[in-house]
Amino acid sequence: MKVLIVDNERHILMSIGRCLSDLGYDIECCDNATDAKQSYEAFRPDLLIADISLPVAYAVMPFINKGRGNTAGLELLRYIRLIKKESTPVMVVSCHSDEGVFNKSFELGVNDYAKMPLSISEIEARVKRLTGSMRLCLN
Repeated sequence: MKVLIVDNERHILMSIGRCLSDLGYDIECCDNATDAKQSYEAFRPDLLIADISLPVAYAVMPFINKGRGNTAGLELLRYIRLIKKESTPVMVVSCHSDEGVFNKSFELGVNDYAKMPLSISEIEARVKRLTGSMRLCLN
């Protein structure tokens, strides 16, 4: 199973990436929406884990609405769901507390929304549910 993780916080990328890699997932990480779009196209993940607040290069991703504030993660989701018309499971992991952003995520078809801080075991459980993984974890 392939998982694309997108977050502008390096320590979050490393923590989630290491955890999922240790569980046998094939991981690719990006720290901005521009690279995420390109990685999504090339890597073809079975699951996307993304933050809402991501940096972006507007020249490369002209479909992003600059007036929406720091929500390039939503624009990435909009790209996947509305432009590409794909149903890859998406889990948002974010510190965003704006209810409008939360609601918009679900309107755009996010499968799960986890607010930070989040434990590694909770991420693991959510990923297993979203990927249909039946691995038994005995701790």
